[in-house]
Amino acid sequence: MISRTAIRRIQQLPDDTMVFMGVINDNPTLPDNEGTGLQTRVKLAMQGAGVPPTVMNQVLEDLGQARTSSGKSALYVVGADFFERHDIQADLPERFHYGRPLKSLLAGLLDLMPSAAVLAVDREWARLFLLRQGELLELRREENVRLDDGDRWDTMVSGTRHVPGAPDSGGAGRGQPGSGPRSDSGTDLFENREAAIQQRFYNRIAAELTELLTRAEIGALVLVGPVQRVAEFKAELPEKAPFEVIGETNVTGGAGWVNPAEILEKIQPFLTEHRHRTEQALLDEVQERGVMEMERVLELLQEARVYQLVIPEDGSQLHLYRSHNREVPYFTSRKDVPHSPLDDSLMERVTLEELLPDLTDLYGIEVRRVHGEHAQRLVREFGGLAGLVRY
Repeated sequence: MISRTAIRRIQQLPDDTMVFMGVINDNPTLPDNEGTGLQTRVKLAMQGAGVPPTVMNQVLEDLGQARTSSGKSALYVVGADFFERHDIQADLPERFHYGRPLKSLLAGLLDLMPSAAVLAVDREWARLFLLRQGELLELRREENVRLDDGDRWDTMVSGTRHVPGAPDSGGAGRGQPGSGPRSDSGTDLFENREAAIQQRFYNRIAAELTELLTRAEIGALVLVGPVQRVAEFKAELPEKAPFEVIGETNVTGGAGWVNPAEILEKIQPFLTEHRHRTEQALLDEVQERGVMEMERVLELLQEARVYQLVIPEDGSQLHLYRSHNREVPYFTSRKDVPHSPLDDSLMERVTLEELLPDLTDLYGIEVRRVHGEHAQRLVREFGGLAGLVRY
């Protein structure tokens, strides 16, 4: 996992630093990584990215150790005087870059791994998990308050009324002989007390959950547990909760004892479907009231009218042009503009990934990436870039 400290450190690398940034899928269970396959593939990719031999050899030597780690992929950040490898529990597409720090590569990498909260809940337990970067970590575990001796069923029922002389009616306790027919008041008292305790438990968990997810900036929640218990808990959630319940499922063994690996396997379809719905809704919104086509988007962007930029998951596949004079910025997608119309400085060809830091710093935009079939649709139907405008 890439820690928040490491993320900040990478994002703060000086712009003039020459650095290798690479995402390598080193999962030993993949056929392509058997034998010398991993080393050969990575070496060819780094040569294609122009990685110097000294840096390349450091990475290749480290790959042997990386394959024995617990991660499925590894992020390498290597400079003249530093070497970092961050193991990640997810199969990720490979990326290779050498040059000035490509900080958007890190943002794109994190975007591929959705964050979500998972609450496993039943009558006795509530366990909160947080999914980040493919790892499911348990944050909290709370046990429901059990009924004490003064609230036990048999104690309550022993206080029920009896009709003298009636045989086989039950008495001081359930199944015991007594002097008259037992009323249901004790049973009702027990059930009402138990229901009240259960509701207080769910109420408290719902309040804590709202606070925790707001603080962690998590907007998706999966509920795990018996159908009835999950329904009872959902009834206690506020109508305007700052998160969305994206799925419900059950597991074997109960909420208190379930293995996190089983939960992770169960929730993957919900995460995939949630991403699909979210990206589909975003493209529908762009089609209804947004702008598309690269040149048109760039024009409005430079007029500070775009507040949300929609790009494909791998921006390194799109090339644009940027004025060489960073003091007088100008951007275009047109090949026939050799000089900036603003100050006549030369235009240089760059990838969209290289351009993103300039665009976010200059215009304060939010970047949204779409993946898979939605990324293909963005390129095929929307011209590669799209945006939502302020006016």
